[in-house]
Amino acid sequence: MAPQDPEMTVPNGCQPSEGSLQASPAWLESRTRASLALADGSVFHGFSFGYDASTSGEVVFNTGMVGYPESLTDPSYAGQILVITFPLVGNYGVPSDERDELGLLRYFESDRIHLKAVVIQDYSFISSHYTAKRTLGEWLKEQRVPGIYGVDTRAVTKLIRQHGAILGRVEIHGETKVDTVEFDDPNKMNLSAQVSRTERQVFLPPPLGAGASIAGSPERSTPLNGETVSSTQGRTVHVLAVDCGIKNNIIRYLVNVLRAKVTVVPWDYDFTNDEFDGLFLSNGPGDPTHCAKTISHIQAVMQRPNPPPIFGICLGNQLLALAAGAKTYKMKFGNRGMNQPCVD
Repeated sequence: MAPQDPEMTVPNGCQPSEGSLQASPAWLESRTRASLALADGSVFHGFSFGYDASTSGEVVFNTGMVGYPESLTDPSYAGQILVITFPLVGNYGVPSDERDELGLLRYFESDRIHLKAVVIQDYSFISSHYTAKRTLGEWLKEQRVPGIYGVDTRAVTKLIRQHGAILGRVEIHGETKVDTVEFDDPNKMNLSAQVSRTERQVFLPPPLGAGASIAGSPERSTPLNGETVSSTQGRTVHVLAVDCGIKNNIIRYLVNVLRAKVTVVPWDYDFTNDEFDGLFLSNGPGDPTHCAKTISHIQAVMQRPNPPPIFGICLGNQLLALAAGAKTYKMKFGNRGMNQPCVD
């Protein structure tokens, strides 16, 4: 499919004095061409705006109108090429790498971009937002992640909905390794092992009325409201969270809002002899059956005489089901987005 040439804002230093695209044919011709090639033979052409390197992965879509800084740093997207259906992307830029009182990146869901590439329709070369410190393209280049614009992303989404989950390649024209990139199925790998933290980490809420803690400390947090401290017989509730790809905002909510002590452990950490009031199984990427160690540990806790409450979200919910003896299977496609309708 032919690349689109939608009206766009030309990057600083490239625009003509009158700000007219028609007066800058040299810039239009100098753009690096790129393509999204799918395993069924479909090819969507566009232009590169990120890191100029070809890559491959599972092609998925997100229908959210906002939230690309959060989506790109969500570990659940590991191994995937993200197609954003909302047409205009990049207009509010990317915020700073400032850390909060927990030592977590304040504006992101993890410490880096986890997906393989980003595919969008219209890219805004100039960003405008009070938190913006760089453009989306600059951030992608920093993180060595490819990006394509000029693609009919809704056509790609319709194809995925009809075909189901499909593998794809991002091909940067003229790039030396473009012909050697094979279709790579991330579901064959243990992705949780790739994105999980490797060391145990403890997060503690401060006493009620206490001020903000020292920035960067992983031991303290700042309360967001005046809610009563969660307690069990006068002590703070202790939640053990298994990191299979946990998002920063989950930790922030448990500590800052629910005011629980949270111990975050690696995906394969043996918590069967640990003491805690509740077990939290996080979100994460890939096939849950690869997390056999985690499933075994969950089963051991479930078999305790008085097992604690266990809560799983996303991948964690599937791990809990597998530990209980159920089976899981991959859906035809995932609907990633916001404000999705449901039936009560």
